[in-house]
Amino acid sequence: MHLMLIMPCAKRISTKNSARVRMAPFGLTVIASLTPADWEITIVDELVEEIDFSVQVDLVGISSFTSGIERAYEIADIYQRKGVPVIMGGFHPSAMPFEALQHCNAVVVGESENIWGKVLDDFQQNKLHGIYKAEEFHDMKGLPYPRLDLLKHKERYSVSQYIQTTRGCPYNCEFCSTSPHWGTKYRCRPVDEVIEELNRFDRKKVVFFMDDDIAAVPSRAKELFQKMIPLKLKWISQCGVGIAKDEELLKLARQSGCICLFIGFESPNIESIGVVGKKQNDPHNFIDIINKIRAHKIAIQGAFVTGLDGDTADIFKVLDRFINESKLDAFQVNVLYPYPGTRIRERIIAEQRLTSNDWGNYMLDGINYIPANMTQEELNSGYRWLLKRHTTLWSVFKKSARTLIQLGFYPGLTSFILNLGTRRSYKQILQNPNPIRKEILSSYPIQIEVRERSEQAFL
Repeated sequence: MHLMLIMPCAKRISTKNSARVRMAPFGLTVIASLTPADWEITIVDELVEEIDFSVQVDLVGISSFTSGIERAYEIADIYQRKGVPVIMGGFHPSAMPFEALQHCNAVVVGESENIWGKVLDDFQQNKLHGIYKAEEFHDMKGLPYPRLDLLKHKERYSVSQYIQTTRGCPYNCEFCSTSPHWGTKYRCRPVDEVIEELNRFDRKKVVFFMDDDIAAVPSRAKELFQKMIPLKLKWISQCGVGIAKDEELLKLARQSGCICLFIGFESPNIESIGVVGKKQNDPHNFIDIINKIRAHKIAIQGAFVTGLDGDTADIFKVLDRFINESKLDAFQVNVLYPYPGTRIRERIIAEQRLTSNDWGNYMLDGINYIPANMTQEELNSGYRWLLKRHTTLWSVFKKSARTLIQLGFYPGLTSFILNLGTRRSYKQILQNPNPIRKEILSSYPIQIEVRERSEQAFL
């Protein structure tokens, strides 16, 4: 049997400009690891290679985020017309399974470890049916190693070595799709199993931890970092602001090879933070947090969301000033996306502020709702103004050079790669303006979503 696993490319993304920026499709390598050894498996990331539809396959699996779902449906429809069964999964199909089922034979909702074997058994018996959802989350013990060996064109990725050691997020922020997908219970892999997998990695290449917050449980993180020290790896991960409260934790992170942390600050506006429920973040402490982390020679990529309900049109000048004063090593700024499955989407629908279910518009500069305290035009123009100021070649060089001088070679190189990647991604926004959807959606598509949420409760 031949299984082809596909990650579609969003229609608005240029493969040329995204080279060496895109992260490898980690989820597909996990699915591949769960598939029996007698299967032939091909992984195709459409961003780095084209799909050869002439290749004979027995089963197709497609994973997609919301931004790429339109292309995912196109691909699924092609294989359906060829008579090839298609299974879909990932964040968007998990949130909108009944929509996805219009284009495929089955949908895997949520994580796959406890259900993928059942899916394959049903396929082989010609009994694929609708929606598959595991009765419980995996306990993270005994996970097979992701099939990173199946990834092609690894030179096109900014990082090609990945590992996941935790799942779930205890905070449940209103705009985030992580908690609905992975759950709110923080689950950890046994540290010794993590170390065993890390021992397989190339010491000369950077490792990216796929954890949403690698340090959410400080005692566990300290144990992991302590045991990583002899491995002499260089690594990057996401974490929360809480890591700055523990000097020992920061020291061990650096000693274990941490060169950069991705932190979701979300907003320097405390009113906006409060509205979306990210109460663990206090903007008054952001500068101190950044300084404490950087003091350990660890670079920081800060992530921000604009267009939150506490934001006015002045937020862009405030954010501009904060980026400059904080000396962030890299940054990422997005417009708020009311993704399917999030609580903020439900609230925006209830308040009759949703303007688009055009999934291709749910990325980069897509504005799909009516902001609470500014116009859509103010949000669009302010966002573009901010990007122009911080994605110039001079800005990339300045941030990267500062990091190199203050933190060292590897953090400096990471800063350069991240800032250059940000420039390439946002350049597409500035060159290809996305039309603003102003009309409030009619009740029809909203009723579809209400029905879907109701039906999903019985899965």
